[in-house]
Amino acid sequence: FANAVEAQVLPMLAGPGATVAVVVNRVRSARELHARLRGVVAPAVAVHLLTGRMRPIDRDALEASVVPRVKAGRQRRADDTPIVVVATQSIEAGADFDFDGLVTECASIDALKQRFGRLDRLGALVGGARGAIVASPDTFADDPVYGDAIGATWRWLQDAAVTGTVDVG
Repeated sequence: FANAVEAQVLPMLAGPGATVAVVVNRVRSARELHARLRGVVAPAVAVHLLTGRMRPIDRDALEASVVPRVKAGRQRRADDTPIVVVATQSIEAGADFDFDGLVTECASIDALKQRFGRLDRLGALVGGARGAIVASPDTFADDPVYGDAIGATWRWLQDAAVTGTVDVG
C-alpha cells in the first residue's frame, strides 16, 4: 500500500510549487506514510501530518503554516516549496483546501466525493489536476469505519473506469 501511494505522489510533485494531499482512513496509516514520505522527499518538499487526534496547539501551528499554501483562492507561485499534506478524514469536511494533486485511500463513495472536492477546488489549474485512488484489498470486506463500502466502491470504480480513469468531476 505504501509503495503504491509513494508511486502516485512522486510524479505529482514534479510541478513547480506543487501541493499534494494524501488522505487515508487511519491515523496509523497517516503517521506511517508521513514518516515514509518525509524520508523520501524532504527537505526539498515540506511534508506535514494532519489528523483529528492532534493536540490543539499543534493543529493551530500547522494550520498557520500550511493553510496559506493550500487554501482555495490562493496565489499559486512557481517558486514555492512543494508541499505534501498527509491527512485522515479530518480533511474531508469544513476545510476550504485546494490541492494540485490528491492520492486517497479507497473509502465509501461519499467520502471520496468529499476528498476529491479538495482537488483543484476552483478549477484554476490549466490542464487540470490529477488524483489517484489506492486500495488495500484487506479492507474490502469488513472495515471498522466503512463496513463493506470500500470493496463495493472499488468494484464500482473498476466497472466505471475507462482506460483506468474515472471522471469524478
